[in-house]
Amino acid sequence: MGCQPAAYVEELVADYSLRAIDVRSGMGVCYLDGKHIIGIVQSTVFAVGHNDDFIIIKQHPEDFPKIDKSITNYFVIPLKKKVSKLAEENVIGPMSKEEFERKRIELGVPKNLSFTRVFKDLE
Repeated sequence: MGCQPAAYVEELVADYSLRAIDVRSGMGVCYLDGKHIIGIVQSTVFAVGHNDDFIIIKQHPEDFPKIDKSITNYFVIPLKKKVSKLAEENVIGPMSKEEFERKRIELGVPKNLSFTRVFKDLE
């Protein structure tokens, strides 16, 4: 997935967005640093949730044109207590569901923060 002008764009929070170039299976999370669009989590992102402090992401790995739906990777992007000043390094993951649940507690991601945007066709 490249994060250039996209066929699908949905703004999330804090200069992060969902983007897909040609097809929805190319959905990824990108960051706009003012001049450049930086790919943060590559395709195929199929679920996200966010608040002012965190973005949580579910992703299936893609080997275009196939999506491996037997694997689900989880990611957390801390927005306030960043792990790096560089957006492309300020992401935790990929993680398994169990690792994600442990990291969620460690980082203080609220239990009520859920995956509110789900692409059923990519799930």
